[in-house]
Amino acid sequence: MSRILEKIYVLFRMNILIFVLLAITVIALFAHQNGLDVIEPLYLHDYPYIIAETDSADGGASAVKLSRTDSSIIVDYELKEGYAYPYVGVKIFLGDGKTRGKDLSKFDSIFVWVKPRGEGTVRLYMRGYDSTFSRPDDELSLKFNEIEFFPLEETYPAVFVPQEFRVASWWVAQNGVNVHNARVDLSNIPLIEIQTGTNAPLGYGTLEIKGLCFKGKKISKAELSTALVALWFITFFVILMIRFFDYSRERTASKKKREELEKNLRALEIEKSEYEKSSKEDPLTGCLNRAGFSSVLMREQENLQKNDSPVSFVILDIDHFKHVNDTYGHMVGDEVLVNLAKLIQSKIRNTDALVRWGGEEFVILCGDTPIQNAQFLAEKLRMAIENSQLIKQQKITCSFGIAEMIAGEDPKRLFERADKALYASKENGRNRVTSATFRHTR
Repeated sequence: MSRILEKIYVLFRMNILIFVLLAITVIALFAHQNGLDVIEPLYLHDYPYIIAETDSADGGASAVKLSRTDSSIIVDYELKEGYAYPYVGVKIFLGDGKTRGKDLSKFDSIFVWVKPRGEGTVRLYMRGYDSTFSRPDDELSLKFNEIEFFPLEETYPAVFVPQEFRVASWWVAQNGVNVHNARVDLSNIPLIEIQTGTNAPLGYGTLEIKGLCFKGKKISKAELSTALVALWFITFFVILMIRFFDYSRERTASKKKREELEKNLRALEIEKSEYEKSSKEDPLTGCLNRAGFSSVLMREQENLQKNDSPVSFVILDIDHFKHVNDTYGHMVGDEVLVNLAKLIQSKIRNTDALVRWGGEEFVILCGDTPIQNAQFLAEKLRMAIENSQLIKQQKITCSFGIAEMIAGEDPKRLFERADKALYASKENGRNRVTSATFRHTR
């Protein structure tokens, strides 16, 4: 079945690749259309960098008073004669307010919450810094990207796109800016101004300004299109490379078959070697080794899971085994291991699994055995070992740690609990049995 699927894959992999690419393209376009939004609000009621402005700098006599509420700022003003186009408003400083501001060019919609309590238009300036002609000490050198609108109730908030802004013609003429630099540029806006419009009537009035909000995409449509085109190009390049390698593979078919045969022979030799290494019995003691223990553990885990049959884990370690090896030699140490394994095998059930875990450490896996019975067994073994003459040179004792398996528990956690109990036995004088704390509920 796998070979058939492989042949189908070889035949249709190009189509699959193109289909996946089409799916990625559709998903990317859909995600860009319906998500990936970046929204950056600017709430003015608690924004600290705001000051009121009037036409006094231009020789006017208008007056203004700025106050704040919980949700907006209130600009109370009186427009007076004195300047040809009387105005009042607020300045909102972004960044350092001079040369470093916010990049608003990545946003495709600008929302403005402003309500006049009176007649007339409202003017919005996005003041841009450009090192070509702007000067840090001259606020008038900041580019006047402007739009003027009627903030009627039904259009609250007012919504604009960057293409609706234009650069003020009087500013272009006053600064002698060339046509190229006279284009709208929102890439560095250190200052925003909201003012009364050109047709605002003289007298008293009020502007209530809640804030601004800039909305755009995390990736622009142009950037997305570029990325998709690049992805399609790379994909077709990969397809060409695949076809080239297929052609080369066909030319060297006989060589590949021979190499594949040699590879299979080597794999069989490696598999045979690994099989021999993973023998289930410890060659010295005849106990199970770790590889043999795995299948037994899986069987007992299934019994616990399906039948709620308790499983206990006993780990034992020969006390001062290094001293035996160092004093009498490793042959005597091996004799201890062999005789200990025989003794334990004679005391446990045929259904219990004895494993040489490593060195002088053994494990007994007791199926259908709660922790209380396992503790009784361990104590019986401890006494039998203490009262037996495993070697003629000296008495041998063992320390025990016991834990009961929890359904669904990772075996590593079981080993850790039993090992901690064993460590407690050794810390408390050796030649003793310690059970891991465990409360079994049914």
